[in-house]
Amino acid sequence: MSSHDVNINGIRLHFQTWGEFTQPERSVLLIHGLTANLQTWAQMGPLLAERGWYAIAPDLRGRGQSEKPPHGYGIPYHVNDLLSLCDTLGLPTVNYIGHSLGAQIGYFFAGTHQKRLGKLVQVDAGARIPADSLETIGPTLQRLGQVYSSLDAYLEERQKAPVYQWNAFWDSYFRYDAMTYPDGTVASRVSRAAIEEELAVNTTINFDVLLPRIKATTLIARAANGTLAPDRGFILPPEEAARVQSVIPGSQLVEISETNHYTIILSEDFTGTVLNFLAEGNG
Repeated sequence: MSSHDVNINGIRLHFQTWGEFTQPERSVLLIHGLTANLQTWAQMGPLLAERGWYAIAPDLRGRGQSEKPPHGYGIPYHVNDLLSLCDTLGLPTVNYIGHSLGAQIGYFFAGTHQKRLGKLVQVDAGARIPADSLETIGPTLQRLGQVYSSLDAYLEERQKAPVYQWNAFWDSYFRYDAMTYPDGTVASRVSRAAIEEELAVNTTINFDVLLPRIKATTLIARAANGTLAPDRGFILPPEEAARVQSVIPGSQLVEISETNHYTIILSEDFTGTVLNFLAEGNG
């Protein structure tokens, strides 16, 4: 794993890579969710590298260790950043894996820049977000704008959310997310104002215009369990997953059992399915 910073579009974007670059066709962008960070891919990145892929995981603007401008949030801004990152790295085409918001960014990317993407993996997000989505992702939104007395207090609060099924992965993930002030207090690196702007901008996008334009070979992965109850609290409900799959030409849909919106990224079934999908036709 290597860490990098690049100045693009007036901001500093931080990213990590796994593996060695050999050719653009074997590069993969890994894009995280709304209030997440590049540590989302701490398990997937090394697995891709082991199989000869060059994995690239940025912190989206306003998250993690990337710069946090006072404004400029929303899917079109992220796509512009990703295109600029690919240009800087000399990638005329790239494969793409996106989780949650990262998947929606992928829909926009694939629909507007068809020649820039190889294969597309969309993880647990559709074009239409369910009405209870804010309640569904409540555990991630709750921490924004809050100040905690210490890192231990911050991590203890995160452990209370049952959706994570707490383990070493989540401990490392939230340590990366934590920003410690000189007095020892801690807050998330993610700005609540940035997320509020993000949500407002993204509601203006008509994904149903974009989906039929997608030419990339596409895999849609859906978590089988809800976050609020086994059958409630989906970001990608079954009916929306089926609808999106029917609209994107030639796309595949797979349901990952015993996972929710957050734990799907750690499932062996999920990682195995994605690795096989990427390998098809690539030797």
